[in-house]
Amino acid sequence: MEQIIERYNPDQVWYADDVFTIHRTWTLQYAALLKERGIHLPFECISRADRLDEAVIEALAGMGCYRLWIGSESGSQRILDAMDRRTKVEDVQAKVRMLKKAGIDVGMFIMLGYEGEDVQDLQATVDHLKACDPELFLTTVAYPIKGTPYYHEVETRVVEQMPWHDRTDRDLTVSGRHSKQFYSFATRWMVNEVNLHKMLKRQGQQKSVRRIARAFVNARVGRVGMSLTAGQSEETPSGRGQIHIENALD
Repeated sequence: MEQIIERYNPDQVWYADDVFTIHRTWTLQYAALLKERGIHLPFECISRADRLDEAVIEALAGMGCYRLWIGSESGSQRILDAMDRRTKVEDVQAKVRMLKKAGIDVGMFIMLGYEGEDVQDLQATVDHLKACDPELFLTTVAYPIKGTPYYHEVETRVVEQMPWHDRTDRDLTVSGRHSKQFYSFATRWMVNEVNLHKMLKRQGQQKSVRRIARAFVNARVGRVGMSLTAGQSEETPSGRGQIHIENALD
């Protein structure tokens, strides 16, 4: 870190580690050493709820952490258990509150389309996001990566839609699950439903009626689109039975 500051003098840094606080003792020692050397540089990092506690969060804030991303994945405990995430929805929500109290913004990663997920699980995720109220959240649709338990679970249904040298793991899909169009609508619903919740709960701030109305309509379009495409799956031939209302209010 001293070398980076001396050579590049950055405004902020990103710790490129999937679970930055995975080793509690190391994290606390590193924070103490930075403090001893007078190093305080704003940064973002990624961690897991079960690798955070009050002391670790306090250390992160002291180091200059202004945003921490949590791989929450889902607000459905059933899906988290299926993923073998070894975490609880309630614990994620508790750790988010602790981070916010310490002045650290929260970003969350959400995954849709995991094996066995249904609309009730998606609703649980929306409710979870409303409860956590992260400053940012990003969504992705589950994709199989060779060597993972998820890949082995769906291996016989993996669909390769282009030659291997032209694609990445993200281009793989799974036959039998909802179509890409369904998840496009689901993402639209989720993003706008959560944003609408944020706008309506603001107190002492001027509310934009136009933005609220737009979010409301987009959330409804997303939800209706989910219903209309619920019968489509990845086996549906391209162009057959497709619904073309997704861009109505982009």
